[in-house]
This record gives sequence, structure tokens and C-alpha cells, in this order.
Amino acid sequence: MEQNIISTINDENIQNRSKYLTIAQLTAIAETKINEFIINGKTKDRDLSSLLDKCIDILSIYKKNSKDIKVIISCRNKGAMTNSNYDIKIQLNYIYYKIIHIIVTAKIPHLNEFAKIKSHKSSKNDGDSNSSNNEFQLMNIYNTLLETLLKDENITKIKNFIKSSIQQMKLHHEQEECHLMQTGSHITPDQLNSLIVLSTSSSSSQMETLLIDIRSRLEFKKSHIDFKNIICLEPVSFKMSYSDRDLEKKSLITSPNDEIKLFQSRNLFKFIILYTDSNDYNVRQQAVLLDILLNRSFEKPISNDFTKIFILQSGFPGWLSSNHVNQTSSSCPQSNNIKDDSVYVNGNTSGLSLQHLPKMSPSISHSMDDSMKEMLISPIPINHLQQQQQQQSDNSYKLQRSSSFKKLFSNYTSTSPKNMNSNLYSISSLSISNSPSPLPLSSPNSMKNDSLPFNYPETPHLWKNNEADSMTNQREQLNHNSFTHITPINTRAITTPSRTTTPKLQRFPQAISMNLNLNSNSNNSSTSTIQPACLTLSNSSSLDHIDVSQTSPSHNYDLDFAVGLENLGNSCYMNCIIQCILGTHELTQIFLDDSYAKHININSKLGSKGILAKYFARLVHLMYKKQVDSSKKDSISPIKFKLACGSVNSLFKTASQQDCQEFCQFLLDGLHEDLNQCGSNPPLKELSQEAETRRERLSLRIASSIEWERFLTTDFSVIVDLFQGQYASRLKCKTCNHTSTTYQPFTVLSIPIPRKNSQNKITIEDCFKEFTKCENLEIDEQWLCPHCKSRQPSTKQLTITRLPRNLIIHLKRFDNFLNKNNDFVKYPFLLDLTPFWANDFDGVFPPGVNDDELPIRGQIPPFKYELYGVACHFGTLYGGHYTSYVKKGLSRGWLYFDDTKYRPAKNKTDAINSNAYVLFYHRVYGV
Repeated sequence: MEQNIISTINDENIQNRSKYLTIAQLTAIAETKINEFIINGKTKDRDLSSLLDKCIDILSIYKKNSKDIKVIISCRNKGAMTNSNYDIKIQLNYIYYKIIHIIVTAKIPHLNEFAKIKSHKSSKNDGDSNSSNNEFQLMNIYNTLLETLLKDENITKIKNFIKSSIQQMKLHHEQEECHLMQTGSHITPDQLNSLIVLSTSSSSSQMETLLIDIRSRLEFKKSHIDFKNIICLEPVSFKMSYSDRDLEKKSLITSPNDEIKLFQSRNLFKFIILYTDSNDYNVRQQAVLLDILLNRSFEKPISNDFTKIFILQSGFPGWLSSNHVNQTSSSCPQSNNIKDDSVYVNGNTSGLSLQHLPKMSPSISHSMDDSMKEMLISPIPINHLQQQQQQQSDNSYKLQRSSSFKKLFSNYTSTSPKNMNSNLYSISSLSISNSPSPLPLSSPNSMKNDSLPFNYPETPHLWKNNEADSMTNQREQLNHNSFTHITPINTRAITTPSRTTTPKLQRFPQAISMNLNLNSNSNNSSTSTIQPACLTLSNSSSLDHIDVSQTSPSHNYDLDFAVGLENLGNSCYMNCIIQCILGTHELTQIFLDDSYAKHININSKLGSKGILAKYFARLVHLMYKKQVDSSKKDSISPIKFKLACGSVNSLFKTASQQDCQEFCQFLLDGLHEDLNQCGSNPPLKELSQEAETRRERLSLRIASSIEWERFLTTDFSVIVDLFQGQYASRLKCKTCNHTSTTYQPFTVLSIPIPRKNSQNKITIEDCFKEFTKCENLEIDEQWLCPHCKSRQPSTKQLTITRLPRNLIIHLKRFDNFLNKNNDFVKYPFLLDLTPFWANDFDGVFPPGVNDDELPIRGQIPPFKYELYGVACHFGTLYGGHYTSYVKKGLSRGWLYFDDTKYRPAKNKTDAINSNAYVLFYHRVYGV
């Protein structure tokens, strides 16, 4: 049968002039072969037992082939060339699967023998015991085959590979057609799409395709073809007498640098595509540009043998009306002359009151060895000198982020002009002592002295296990003249003990708050500078009697307000997350008192220039005002906030249903980037092999602390302080035991749902055990061990190395095929995650670092969390609905939110339910 099927595939391939047949064609061959070899065979081959035997035989061949095909697909995906016979083997294996599938699901259920066996089983008629046993065995075989088909993971990979191969062949065929076309010809949107896709996916260093948009810059910014190599050349910027040099020097004079660089490389592209709209003047200018490129390219002549220039058929309107309308992009103008204060979708940021926040970079200790310096050093921006000159002229001095290693800070004297020009302060961690080290108060002018000591408080100890418990009994004293609305993430923040299950359940501080004071030097009272405040831990009073009124804003907000949100068309995914996030009092506070605005960084590379933060604040204010002004239950429309979200990420622009945990991740990431005080810093250098080797020798506790310090030099915001944790991912070679560990920050922790345990239930602790278990990697996933220099049997294990103040847990209910797991996961109101936190400190520190030089940053066990929010999902991913439970203090208790409606939970335990999808926990102390 195998040779017959192969022959049929080859004949069809020749007839269709293709290496791959479509899924429908392969399915048709499977049905034909069933009729030829099975159904139309001998009568005895059509009974249930014979059909099952044939399925088992074919299944064994399919399984054997699947192992080889898995390797083939992996090689192909990595760009490796494989034998063309493998194309036949992949299609053959799909036909084998379809033969079994059709027999098991379509043929056998229609057999009279199968119907009789099912009727015997349902009637539970014992009858002949031998006959019953035989029927029982046949049904077992049938059910096993059916389950094997349903759980088979290879068929999806085979189908996807066949589909992608067909698509690739189509794209290459259309590209070949373009090569045969004459320069100046029109190409269709489909042909252009093929060039774009192939250019994007090409691993070749050779430039493939360049697009030139011949419309006004305003129209270009509104919408254009989404492609990395695209230039906007305005029609009014050139004329018929221009040469290619004139285009570069005159027409592109106001264009972005990346567009200028693309045009300078115009002669290196295989294809140049011109397009415009239906405007008559623009169409004439398109013809002018074509003539300039073909006949007046004197500086960089374009060879017709190497580069083809085409015009897009029907222009940009034709592209929009084609199937590729989703492959368009928009840009937002950066002009500051626009006065309207509209949503970011219109690109307007001028009306915002935004603050230029400090850029921060790590510092290193002179006493550290080279490997430790390399771990903490970051590259200096190219415009560093220019930044310093601007600082001096503006009398604004940027704050430098320290790495909190004491030897860098203690009695450091700057004598060289290079050091004197830096004009930077550093933030260090805090002293755990009864007598804090005083800090000198000085102005920027005083920093010009030839010798200036920097006295910083000592950093906390990295406590041993037996010392950790005593830390929770120590207390904190806040400086009276401090910012408390937003706590810098390198500091320790006090948390108001307002959300509790009982009056005894105190939300004690996870960390000590180090606040920034503005002080003026007597020598220059008009100039002030930011100084770190000195804080100590005192042993004289009780944490139960901390007076937080001094650190509270002047307005006493009710942070447990409740207002419904209108559904804007499948926006329940957004509403449920907003309600849960507003259950985080620390975050709600800074957006109600507007202290967030002082920390917006408009220079953050990945931020939205403060737009997302601004419209989130507007929404919070609107919700709070609605409750204050209305005595009845009411709701508001979050339309402007949703527009702002859609302008930042097009995924949330339409009315389609989305995943609420993805929106949660997007919102917190977006707020972080807007408030990221280090968002404009250059990325850190990767560790050298020597530095990485030294780090591998350290315990996870120490290595993760170092990596967190490195992370804070580029990501420094209140969102990090409130929500972000870290886990380690360790690969281990089973041959030589060599390891490689990466450290990954997280805002939302996604944990898998395992199978039910021996008590036929699943707990959230089971999920964390599944998340942190050691996993043996499959053959095609084996690690390329740098020590063995080959792929070896290996393991992978995740370990939680940092737990945040507010932990957001995503239960992974959807698999790769979007099937939902509806199993009830038992999660408690009070969750203890101490057993899952990396506690492997062995007393070994890096060279040049002592046990009092690494900051703890709140990582002191135990780690206990109180539930305060649950986002629930009903139905499927495409046709479901989201609601939420949020704890609103002792007086209101748990509330259930369903878009505009909300009500008290019927029972306290309603928040623990089988529809839970995203859980929100806050760290508590003294429990």
C-alpha cells in the first residue's frame, strides 16, 4: 500500500506542479486508498476486528515515521536543507493518519457489529462470557485508538508544516515571476506581499525589497504599508530636473535618519516598489520618480540586471482593498505645535504636563574583581557628553542608579576632572542599625570642589535562614519631609494595613521606604538637589502603632470604591482586569493623587510618552468621582481609555474578544514603560563567558540578586516595585553536568495546571510544583552544551528567585490548540509560597563582595499572600465572558463585578471557584 500511495502523491505533484499537495488533496487520497485496499477488499477484512488490526498496523508505521519527521521539521524550521524524499514522507504520514482517523471516526461507527457491541454494553447483558470478553477487548482497542488520535501532537505539526510549505512555495513562485518582469511594470498586492514576507523571513544579509511611499508625510503617518524598509518621499519635495543626489540632499533633508540610510543603500536592493494614492498629482510625481531612478541615478546607478523597480497596481487604495489590509501601520507625529489634547491615536502629547525624569546607570566598586565589574557595567550613551553639558546649562542634575555595593560608596573621593564632571548622586540601600550614617546636604555648586566625600548608609545584610524570622519583628520610621506617593523601587516601602481579613492580619511593610528629599544648600538657596534620606530600624515601638498619617496625601481617599464599567463590545476582558488592578491600593493611590505624573518619562524608549498612564489616571478619577457623586450603584464608559490602549497596541483597538491576562500584562508593562525612570538608558552588555561561568558557581540567591541589580539599571518604576518578580531558568547537561542559567523578570506569573492528584483534586500548590519541576528535554529540544560542544540529553528547571509585593498568577487553562482546561484549581485566601522561593544561599559571595553589600530588597521569608482579586472566565476563548471578584475592605467585603453590574458576593467562599483564571495576591506579614 505504501508504494501505491507514494506513486499517487508523485503523480498529483507532477500534475499540480508542486512539491506539496494541499490538506484537502491529501485527505482525498486517504479516502480513495481506504476504498481501494480496505472497504472494497475481502469480506473478512471489513469486520471490526480486521479494521482495528489494520489501524494498529498503520498506526505503528505512523508513529515510527513521526520520530523522523519531527527531526526533519526542526531542521527545516532552522533553515537546514533536507532530502527532497522527506517531502514525500511527510505527506505520506499525513495520509496514514487520515486513513486511521476516517476508519475510526467514520467507518467503524457505521458497522452493524459495532452497533451490536454498543447495545450489549448498554444493556449489560452477560450472555456468553467468551463473547463478552472478546467484545470488551475490541471496544478497549477502539477507545485506545480514538484516544491516541485525539492526543497525538505530531499531526498538528505536520499539518502546519505542509500549509507553511505550500505558502512558501507560492511566495517563491510569485517572487520568480517578479524576477522575470520588466522594470517599470505594475505588480499586484499579492506579489508585493510575497516580496515583503520573503524579505522579512530571509536569513540572508542581502537587502531584498525597498518601498517608497509617494504621499505627504501626514498621510504616511496616518497609515502606510507595514514594512521595515520603507521611505516616505513627499511628492512636492522633488521635480523632473532632479537627480538621485538631489533626492538625497534636498528631498529627504527633513526625513528620519533611518529613511535616509535606506535611500543611500537603494542600489543594493533587489526590488524597489513605488506606490501612491489616486491623487492625479501624486500619480504624475510617481512617474517622475521612476524616471529619476532609472535615467538620472548618477551617484549610485541602479543596474537593471540586479535591481527591478516596480509600481504597485492601484497604489495604496488597492493595497487597502486587498487581503493585506491588516499589514498597515501608523505613526504618530511628534510635533509640539498641536494644541488639542486628544487621545494618543492622533499623536498629540503637547497638552500633557510631563516631567523629564533622571536617566540612571549602574556604578561599580573599585574593590571588585573584573568579572563583578563586568556583571554590573553598562555602556555609556554616545551623547553622554552632550547630556552633561545640557545638565550644567539647565541646573538640573540627573540621578545615577547605584548597584548598592558599599565599597563603591564609602568615603569615595573625586579628584579628577572626569569624576568632577559627572555631577551625579547615587541611591544606596538602607542601614539596619540604631544610628544611621548621616548624609551631607549639598547643592550642585558644592560638587565642583576638588575633593568631596560621599557617605552612604550601609546596605542590609543578606540574612541567613535563622536570622530572617527576626527581621519581620523589626520596625521602620519614616522621614517627615518625603515623597510617599511613589516609592522608588530600590527602596523599602511601607504599606498601609487597610486590607485585612481580620484586624490582626496586618499588611506589614515588605521593605523600608527610602524617600527622596529636596534640600537646598545655604550657599545657594535657589538651587536644590535630590538627596537620599537616612532611615533606621528601631526596636522601641510596635508596628501596630505606626502613624501613617504623616505619609498619607492631604486628601483621604476611599480606596475601596466600587463602580461598574460599560462593555464596549467584547471588552469584558478589559473591565475585569481594571477592577482587579484597582484592588491594589498602592497603585490606585498614586493615580488618584496624581503623584504618578511626576514620574512620567517621555524619553522612555518603549513608553507611550505618558499617554497610557494619563488615560488610566483619567479612568480612575472618573470611577472615583462617579461613586462620590452618586448614592446609587452606577457605571461609567471606559471608551477613552480603550482608545488609548488601542493606539498603543492594535490588538486592543477592535471590538474582538481578547485574553484578559494578555491585557493585564500589556497594561502593567505599558504603565511601567511610561513611568520607567531608566527607560532611555542603553541596554546592558551581555556577560562574557568568563563572567557567566563565575556567576554559575554562585548560589541562585546571590546570582539572582546581582541580576536584579543589573535589571534595575534599565527598568526602574513603581510598577516594578509593586508587581515584578523574577525566576531562574537553568539548563543542565546530563552528560557533563554543565549548567547555564538565565534570570527572567515577570509581572504576571503563568503556571501550568497538572493532572489531578491522588485525592482527585488540584491545588495551586500542585500548579507551582509543576511549574518548578525538573523537566527532561525532548530529543529535538536538547541543549547544545558549550562544554561538550554538541547536543546532549539535558534538563530544564525553573526556580522562583524573587517574589513581589503583589503577585499576579495566571492559571494556564488554554493549551496550544486553544482547548480549555476547566478543572477546579483549589486556591486559598492565604497562600504560603515560601517553599517555592530559592533559599540555597551557601555563604559564598563573589570576589570582592562581603555579606553586608548586597541589598535584600524585601526578599526575606516567609512569603505569605492574601487573595484580593480573581478574574473569572466562562466559555471558550472566542465565545466566553469575563467577570471578577474583588475584595473591598472589611466593611464591604468581596464584591462581584460583571461589567456595569456589581453586587456583594453571596458567600465569602464565592471568590474560590472553578472559573478562576487570573489571581491577585498581596503580601502580608505577621500571619
